[in-house]
Amino acid sequence: MSYVPYKAASFLGPINEVHHLFAVMNNPCAAAQCLLINITSVKPGKYHDPACELDVGDHAFIKHPSYALYRLAETMRADRISKLVNLNYYLTKDDWDPVIFQRIVDGIRNSDDTKPRVIKYADENLIV
Repeated sequence: MSYVPYKAASFLGPINEVHHLFAVMNNPCAAAQCLLINITSVKPGKYHDPACELDVGDHAFIKHPSYALYRLAETMRADRISKLVNLNYYLTKDDWDPVIFQRIVDGIRNSDDTKPRVIKYADENLIV
């Protein structure tokens, strides 16, 4: 059976050959897309977006202080996400706890780094 992305799902996807955690922010929209937000580790001495900081225990995969990287939030076609999961290029993980997921949602508007087109997409698809 083919994977279909859905709101509050998570998966690992490679960035520069390192698997990063992603949050799927919505069920596929009318244009068959989903908004994806990358979760990445806080690096000491480097800037990180404070809009949604995450810690160990906020998700089973998070092993270090992390944050939502709204600067790189993007939409992707749901069928492409499905294909990459079915090929094991993306690895599905536990769904987001509703309280933690809502913090990620809230950060879309609270971040100074979120692109206006991402906020517009989130508004039009009732994510925020």
